[in-house]
Amino acid sequence: MGWAGLKNGELLDAAEAGDFDVLVIAHRKTREDRRTSWYGVGLAKSFNLDKTPVEVLDRRVTNTNCALDESSRTLTVARGETITRRDVENGLIDTLGFDEIFDLLDRDIDSTQILSLLGDCDFARLRIETLCEIVLDESIISAGVPLYLTEAEVRMRGEKWTINKYDADPFPSNPHAHNYARDLKLDLGNGDLYEHKKKTSCGRMSKTHLIRLRDLVVQKNATIALPPLMI
Repeated sequence: MGWAGLKNGELLDAAEAGDFDVLVIAHRKTREDRRTSWYGVGLAKSFNLDKTPVEVLDRRVTNTNCALDESSRTLTVARGETITRRDVENGLIDTLGFDEIFDLLDRDIDSTQILSLLGDCDFARLRIETLCEIVLDESIISAGVPLYLTEAEVRMRGEKWTINKYDADPFPSNPHAHNYARDLKLDLGNGDLYEHKKKTSCGRMSKTHLIRLRDLVVQKNATIALPPLMI
């Protein structure tokens, strides 16, 4: 469509000129923090352009970006420690119960409101610390689990499972494992697999594979306290 390289207002103008009813913004999650997606493909946010006109979205994108940056600077000074913009985003996701930071575009918000919301926020609790990453040569995900566009890459390069410390959401087990390429969570206790943001299991890892993965986790980082094996 010739939209490559369009950003913010340019993209919104192109959507409006194209007479689209719904605008879908796809964004890429970063390795450091996959809960925040403002920076850019993992999930999508859709907007009904009849309900939220393009000019409103354009204004909110600009104003919210400024408010996030200003809040980061103010909190850094007030607390005497570096509070990054990503810290601010994680704080808002946690405080407001958002799934993604893009949900902030559903409202108008300024730095004063953000600072009020995050006055007592424990940012350290929300900073994800990766305990270990396990890369497997072959897939151990059971057949029937939904496939994603990155599946070819997964099979070619091996599966990577990541265990984070202080995951904001302890579901489905504490700790649990993430396969970001497949957008899956794994219960390290019983092997149940869950798609992103869903609470209903979409499959289960075999007992053999689960035990193998747990053993690799312990070999990688013996300090990790795994949940009891319940399979």
